[in-house]
Amino acid sequence: MSKKSIFPQTSHEKEKSVEFSYLGDRLFEELAQRIATKKQYRLLFEHTLKPELFEQIRIAAATYISTCLNSPIILSEAEMLQRLLEAREDLPNYTGTGLLMPKQEQVLAFNLFQKTVADAFYQLGANDLIDAVDLPVNLRMVYGKTKSKNAALPFTSSKRHSDVWAGVPADATVIVLPLFGDIEHITIEAGEMPREMELQAMRVMSSFDEGKDIPMVVSYKEAKLQHGTMYFNDARGLHQTVRRKREGLRISVDFRFRRKFNEDYRAMIPQQFGGLEEDMSVPYEEWLKVGKEHLIVFDETMAQASAIKNSHAPVPLYTKGYRITKIFE
Repeated sequence: MSKKSIFPQTSHEKEKSVEFSYLGDRLFEELAQRIATKKQYRLLFEHTLKPELFEQIRIAAATYISTCLNSPIILSEAEMLQRLLEAREDLPNYTGTGLLMPKQEQVLAFNLFQKTVADAFYQLGANDLIDAVDLPVNLRMVYGKTKSKNAALPFTSSKRHSDVWAGVPADATVIVLPLFGDIEHITIEAGEMPREMELQAMRVMSSFDEGKDIPMVVSYKEAKLQHGTMYFNDARGLHQTVRRKREGLRISVDFRFRRKFNEDYRAMIPQQFGGLEEDMSVPYEEWLKVGKEHLIVFDETMAQASAIKNSHAPVPLYTKGYRITKIFE
């Protein structure tokens, strides 16, 4: 079977591809006009949080991480990073795909973390445009030192990619908020593929290598990660993790959302099947209730997670291993 071409083949395909690209730009620009404190690139904008909002998220994240480390107190950033470096191989809820997954022992701490992220997001000023958001948000740890087997993984973030290739909806917007650690040397580089390739590239692939011939024709070189700044990346964008040092780690929170009033845009995207990543989104109104009216509950314990990890069974990139319970009747 011949490999499917990413380039539009006919004049109709080219016309549709350009229409898709410019419609996506218009929708993304509408978000930026409501949210951005800085926008210098077509598929990426930034929002610098109010210091007090960022500090609330950092404290909640540190509380959650400290609980994962079985610390009776909230650790300082320096001590937390050092203990995470030492415990990398032993943390039952560190998946190896970069996520620090909440377990039964961290339910309350994680709900506080989820709530602080949602509170900050709600204050950005585009609530009427938001349709659905990932639940839970991801607490991600990226180490400078990689394992040799990681390079062979089909969906490792060190390979240039669009999240759509792993199954993320093509109309999604990806948010990354750096929280702690070395964001200068363990960072993310982003950019654009050619406009005429965007529509054809919005599909699930067998691995990120399948899209390796799609060039990054514009590089967002000046978009340097900063603590306290949210980065909004359209799913059409290309990005990858870059490690300039083989030591230290970066801790960030990331999640995705889909917006309202983009039915024409969604209709242009071919229906997706399969993919590594599940659809983790819930309606925005429900997402905002977690930690306030609802609790997100994880029934698996650290001991159970440890047993699974020691069995060397495959670990999913994301999992809906939770249930939602009402706090009040």
